[in-house]
Amino acid sequence: MKDMTASALADKEKISSDSGNDYIRDFLSYIESVRALSENTVKSYSNDLGQWKRYMRDRDLDPVSFTKEDAALYAEYLQDEFEERSVLRKLTALRTFYGYLQKRRVVRSDPFMDISMRQKSRRLPSVLTEAEVMELLSLERKTFRDERDHMLFLFIYNTGCRIAEAVSVDIDSFEFSKRRILIKGKGGKERFVFFSPSTAEEIKDYLKKREIYLSELGKESEKAFLIGDKGGRLPFSSAHIIFDKYRALLGWQKEFTPHTLRHSFATHLMDRGADIRLVQELLGHESISTTQIYTHVSRGRLKKVYEDTHPHAKE
Repeated sequence: MKDMTASALADKEKISSDSGNDYIRDFLSYIESVRALSENTVKSYSNDLGQWKRYMRDRDLDPVSFTKEDAALYAEYLQDEFEERSVLRKLTALRTFYGYLQKRRVVRSDPFMDISMRQKSRRLPSVLTEAEVMELLSLERKTFRDERDHMLFLFIYNTGCRIAEAVSVDIDSFEFSKRRILIKGKGGKERFVFFSPSTAEEIKDYLKKREIYLSELGKESEKAFLIGDKGGRLPFSSAHIIFDKYRALLGWQKEFTPHTLRHSFATHLMDRGADIRLVQELLGHESISTTQIYTHVSRGRLKKVYEDTHPHAKE
């Protein structure tokens, strides 16, 4: 038993140092040679685990320290990027992988265990009403932290960016003359997102306050647009804590995450008549089938079109 424990501890150090490369490779070898799964299945698992590994690398995570909260955020990320069938397959690959790590005593539990895959993937995204967005953006701001939080919300709602994209924006990314920003999205693909004239003025005002705040900390050289309390780039994990804080502050019972604002951005565009392919481009979705979920969310628009155009609707 002592030898096995020592081996497991060594394995943990190994997986932490290389983001799981060795264990993923061993797992793929295991399902191919021991479980005798098909070549296509092994390739599919390899692709899905490779994508997850890149996600962790971008956020300084590793499989051993991966928590249930991290798993929930990753499932949310998958929902926003892929069709239901793909989400189910990717989560199945991860549950199988963690089952393998449990057998090897590398981890004690599966962080994806409590995620109901079918219920999670079929759930429509939470969306704020336009009135709720106004309530959020009208909150009083007394400190720079309040200003930063406000800008985080305003930026995502105005651009539709993913949270990872938002926190990666630098101050020299803005083209104020064209009111746009070049974003590097999933897979390194680039796209432009846009902001309104009033938002441009708020961004400029925020940048002045940001400069003063960084000067007080002696960190004038910082390039990140959204900064943390200590003056560095706002951490991905801190952004989610901020959303939880304001959900409690506003007393909202509904889900409120960075994805909620992104979903609200897309839904409100659809409600006001935006073409689905334009929304797809703004969101950076590879497939229009991913964007089509907003045709389900935007029922208010469909009802209004019916009432305004059907000859019997007003009888």
